Amino acid sequence: MTVALFGTPTLGELKRTSALAVGFALFFLAVYGGASWVTGFYPGGLRIDLPFEQHIPFIPGWAAVYVSMDALLLLSLFIFRTWRQMLPFALALCAETVIGALCFLVFPVEVAWAPRAVTGGWMRVFQLADTMNLERNYLPSLHVAFACTAALAYSERSGPVARGLFALWALAIAASTLFIHEHHMVDVLAGALLAWATWRVVAPRVRDAAFLEAVRVEALCARELYRFARRHPRYGLIALALYQQSVGRWRKARRARVGFCFLQLVDDVLDGDRPVDGEPLSHIDALLVRLETGATDAPRTSAEFHDTATTLGRVLLAELTDARARAQVFELVRTMRKDRERVRDGQWWDASTLQAHHAATFRLSVDLMLHVADAQVRSEDAPSLLAALGWCSVMRDLREDLAQGLFNVPADVASDARGSGHDPADFDALLASDAGRAWAVSEYQRARALLDRSASELAALEGQPGAPLLRLFHRSVESFWARKLPRRMPFLRPSSALRTS
Repeated sequence: MTVALFGTPTLGELKRTSALAVGFALFFLAVYGGASWVTGFYPGGLRIDLPFEQHIPFIPGWAAVYVSMDALLLLSLFIFRTWRQMLPFALALCAETVIGALCFLVFPVEVAWAPRAVTGGWMRVFQLADTMNLERNYLPSLHVAFACTAALAYSERSGPVARGLFALWALAIAASTLFIHEHHMVDVLAGALLAWATWRVVAPRVRDAAFLEAVRVEALCARELYRFARRHPRYGLIALALYQQSVGRWRKARRARVGFCFLQLVDDVLDGDRPVDGEPLSHIDALLVRLETGATDAPRTSAEFHDTATTLGRVLLAELTDARARAQVFELVRTMRKDRERVRDGQWWDASTLQAHHAATFRLSVDLMLHVADAQVRSEDAPSLLAALGWCSVMRDLREDLAQGLFNVPADVASDARGSGHDPADFDALLASDAGRAWAVSEYQRARALLDRSASELAALEGQPGAPLLRLFHRSVESFWARKLPRRMPFLRPSSALRTS
């Protein structure tokens, strides 16, 4: 079936292709402008003009053709109507920008044209064209390279007439660089050669299905990390840490990025931070079925969640080579699922059940993180740290959890608070009661003992791969215990004089 050259993309695809276009524009401005700024400090440049060029007339009206390159590039939004079609084109332009910038830095060129003065009707158009070409960014001509790349890319989707028109348009743009005395012939030829070589190298590789799927996964991770960070700044710090740890080992570190995004997305749905249609448990159950059985059908509601979670979940499971680690993913999701059941049913658990539940949650999540980091230590090597992490999670999110109906306060404490006329489901009312305040102080003291034991356990792991990650968790809980929680609960401050490890 013949596909029309031009068409209107769907709104979703237009957003994605426009994002690629804007991303390229920002990248180009940074790299191209940066190269021009650096070469501005050079004392001079190379002369590459050819003898016959002195006979090329200066025709300011050709500036209109020169600036038409932007219109030529914008046509890509209506020719490449999906992000998968647009990506090879965008990356080819990015590659040409980088190669061009390196050439500008290594081979700065000094134009040999006489000074130009334009008056009359073409003055503003010429000024725009002249502004687009910064100092010493001449060899190769990226203007010509981009125009030729567009002609090559569009011609693959065109009939004979359209191919001819695009070729003539690119040729006219190349000629305009000479007629308005912006470039020399060597610049033009180098730009055309750059376009031909880059398109032949980049396009086939970017069109590879595995590459496109990898890009899609990274885009999903970036989107989810952005959404997490918008909800709370701490997730922004986690995102920075994930990307920092990925430098130099991007492919290997993908499972860490994917794993965090998948599990946090599931947690957000269960907590109600990511709204879905209907009961969250039914969506998580459907997700588990698809991941365990490989089924492709998905609920028709909350399609974005299911598409994202299924994609990230399958990538994570494929990245985990250890069967035990894959089993822990499912066990962790089912453990997290219990919190939603507690909210749905309004359950209050006793202290030992709560502590066991939180310990199981962090045992599984820490073990997965250590496995992803290729660590030799495991969560059972630091049981006190797991308990401390559970304590930190409860106290850090206590106000929000109570507001959502997730009761991490022991049932007997809640009963005593009610008996004194206080609502244990309300954070302020709970801590206004003697029972609630005594529980908070007791938990604070329990955490101190856990942290002291954790310090000893971590000292015994010194030098083992993965121990620094556990120490990072320990320091985070220490900071929360010593500074952040006493600010939230001022009545704990006298207790903060307790020894810290």
